[in-house]
Amino acid sequence: MIAQMTAQTQLFLCLKDNFGVLLHHPASGATAAIDAPEASGVERALRATGWRLTDILVTHHHHDHTGGIEELKARYRCRIVAPAAEADGIP
Repeated sequence: MIAQMTAQTQLFLCLKDNFGVLLHHPASGATAAIDAPEASGVERALRATGWRLTDILVTHHHHDHTGGIEELKARYRCRIVAPAAEADGIP
């Protein structure tokens, strides 16, 4: 038998022409941003949902995916998960 976990998602606008996604696990309260193009977009989505950022899941090192990491990490002390091969380019 496979255990099922329910997750919630929140799509939001960022960088005027891009989207971000929050992934939230209600049972644990864990919330991950899939990339962090800018801190303000992530924070607006967090305020709208009432969730607290625990993780940032980084897909790759480009600035339009990492621009908000340093500010968010300082504010929320969240964990950053990223490809090891791109670690040098990710804050």
